[in-house]
Amino acid sequence: MQARYWTHDEMWAELRHLEAANSQLMRVEVIGQSRQGRDIAAVTLTDADFGNPEDKAAVLVDANIHAGEVSGNAVAMYWIQWCIEQYGQDPEATELLRSHTVYVIPRIAVDGAELYLTTQARFRSSPHLYPHSQTPDGFVEDDVDGDGRVLMMRVPAEDGGYAIDEVDPRIMRPRRPGEFGGKYYHVFPEGRIDRVAKTGSLPALPTAKAARRHGMDFNRNFPIRWAGETGQRGAGPYPLSEPELRALADFVHRHPNISAYAALHTSGGVILRQPSTGDDAVLSEVDRALFTQVAKIGEQVSGYFSGSNYEKFATGHEKVLMPGAADDWMYDHLGVLSFTIEIWDLDGRAGARGYGQYGMRALLALSPEEILEDERKVYAYVTREFGAEGYFDWKSFDHPDFGPVEIGGLDPKFIIQNPPLRLLPEECQKVSAFLTKLGLSTAKLTITSVSCDRVADGVYRIVGEAANAGFLPTSSTDKGKQLLLEGIRAELSGSYEMIAGASPQSVGHLDGYGVRSRYAPPAQQRGYAEWLIRAAAGTELTVSFAGPRAGRVSQVIRIEG
Repeated sequence: MQARYWTHDEMWAELRHLEAANSQLMRVEVIGQSRQGRDIAAVTLTDADFGNPEDKAAVLVDANIHAGEVSGNAVAMYWIQWCIEQYGQDPEATELLRSHTVYVIPRIAVDGAELYLTTQARFRSSPHLYPHSQTPDGFVEDDVDGDGRVLMMRVPAEDGGYAIDEVDPRIMRPRRPGEFGGKYYHVFPEGRIDRVAKTGSLPALPTAKAARRHGMDFNRNFPIRWAGETGQRGAGPYPLSEPELRALADFVHRHPNISAYAALHTSGGVILRQPSTGDDAVLSEVDRALFTQVAKIGEQVSGYFSGSNYEKFATGHEKVLMPGAADDWMYDHLGVLSFTIEIWDLDGRAGARGYGQYGMRALLALSPEEILEDERKVYAYVTREFGAEGYFDWKSFDHPDFGPVEIGGLDPKFIIQNPPLRLLPEECQKVSAFLTKLGLSTAKLTITSVSCDRVADGVYRIVGEAANAGFLPTSSTDKGKQLLLEGIRAELSGSYEMIAGASPQSVGHLDGYGVRSRYAPPAQQRGYAEWLIRAAAGTELTVSFAGPRAGRVSQVIRIEG
């Protein structure tokens, strides 16, 4: 398996190579184009000899919805390779592709990610102009000193809010209340003031307001508690306004067998689950158990922390927490068991406090000295482990807007936001282990018995029994049942005359073994269908059970006279 950061062309070349070499297991399709015309890929993985992809319960994994979160794409590509290379050797990979289907959309923000990887630029999601209709004046991040990176910049000023840390002079600490008599700085990202309008000379700092030319956030554009730009920055002009997201949404609706979902993001080293709207009491008892159990097994195999979106992100200041997010849409609107995985935990590796472990409320309660203590740990870790590859000394630069400044700090792309290349394989392995467990947790429909009893000459009673051998119910979640998702249907096909019964007939949803009452009979895990028919001896009939998120299983029986 290769753990690397893929450009658009490199990613597509690898996907086509894998597809050509593994046609029985893998199919690649184009599901849409970006604003700049780049193809968006979707990968289907399953062993076709053990059933069609749509006839098995599926897990969907997408990645790189935020342009700079390229380690999500790296994990997605790594997991695709792992599933294929380990098929027939590793028991989990083999079971996953024989009994289940895997869908992977390895990169959503294809335009922004390409620029992120090939230039010094950084974007939230897309490089198109938003939210403005005309290019605004203001401060833009830029590599002003030409070293190929956009680092931090400190500008000496009497009214500056920062001072050089006395313990570690590489760090800028907040200026303390009532502090005076020292040298102080304004500190902000490396960049410049870009004036589109024709004006005379203006002072730099008062006009250094962020231009926000590329403010689109794909993960605030889904049709779930959508808040608009005034309620949530980056939300877009209307839900699913972006072609990349319409392609994703259309793919989801074309594949009703999707019963588990994971979105790959950075960073924090945490597996995020539902709910986003309050503490765990807002979930049903069943869904609370399903989410927590799957998240806990994720902790065990990945070493990441886990918790709900609300637990980890809520501060108490939000009107709505992260409106328009993909995992909320997948669960609240579609009833799919949904997770967001934040890859890479720089704070945790440095021994500092991060939101993945403590949550945002706890971090907001830290004192300035505690925050500074954690920052010192991060700088010490980066210097010790990566040296000049991760930390860049402050160097003087004569800035065209701000005069004498100094530029330096940590690599924002491959230290802060994404893991450095040599640690990427470890992150890929850890997250892939959880994705495999998630896929294996989906429903697995089986036929446990079929009986055919002669009632009279030419008249037979047929009873078929089906079971769900998967962890998740055939509705994926209790929410899926509440949304009236179609359950299991039984069919009897062949040459016969129906006397009593119906084909198809509803069997309803079947619980998985994850939905269980302690030491109680598994009545809700099994279901049956019954038919009274007239048929000739020697006739072959097929008994089938199928459901959108459970797959399809069939068994052939022969009428014996």
